[in-house]
Amino acid sequence: MAFVEYEKRGHVAIVTLNRPDRLNALGRELSGELRAAENDFATDDDLWVLIYTGTGRAFSAGMDVRDRVEGRTGPGASAPPLPAAIEITKPRIAAVNGLCYGAAFEMTQRMDIRICSEDATFAMPEVARGVVPPTGVFYLPRLIGQSDAFWMMMSAAPVDAATALRMGIVTRVVPGDQLLDTAIEMAEQINKNAPAAVRLVKKLSRLGAEVPLEYGQKIAAREIQEIWTSDDQREGMRSFLEKRAPVWKDHLPPS
Repeated sequence: MAFVEYEKRGHVAIVTLNRPDRLNALGRELSGELRAAENDFATDDDLWVLIYTGTGRAFSAGMDVRDRVEGRTGPGASAPPLPAAIEITKPRIAAVNGLCYGAAFEMTQRMDIRICSEDATFAMPEVARGVVPPTGVFYLPRLIGQSDAFWMMMSAAPVDAATALRMGIVTRVVPGDQLLDTAIEMAEQINKNAPAAVRLVKKLSRLGAEVPLEYGQKIAAREIQEIWTSDDQREGMRSFLEKRAPVWKDHLPPS
């Protein structure tokens, strides 16, 4: 049985963590299959948005503690989850069902959009295991602010879906039977827009969160100018005036 199911629907790819007997824990095999799917998505020009979800009652319980204790994860196990082998510049949506703990929660923090089912719970339990969240300590305070992030990371206490929405962890909470359909609808809404412009929004927004405002605007000026004078810009505005769907040509932002 594959630990990761990988499906393509038009311009949308769907990754489903499929190890329900272990709550989709991020063990060695699952992590390897996940990286392979991410690499395929990143290099396939016909795929524009990637959705992640899980099988059963969990998105993922996080790091496979049994693998760690039994020494199966190898010398790199101190910083799970392992990142994709290459950078993913396209939008990614986490559709979180049920439990989303530890390394899996850290993985979603690096994604662009998160939604969850009404029964979802999020937790950073690392301090209860005697360790720290290796990426969450950097991402979570920027995502939801220091007070809420510190509480989650210092207490190891889970938060429910309603609290996650209030904190800004997720942008929508939906019934479980509507979760994947909602994520696909969101992906299709994104895919109506110019792919190059969407990816440049992701790139520059992440840059803007890391550097001073004036510096970010200065180094982004050339790419913004290129996108504003591109064939897709002309097509987007022409199609708006002609009241028709645009036909996009550029799939990559300026480099």
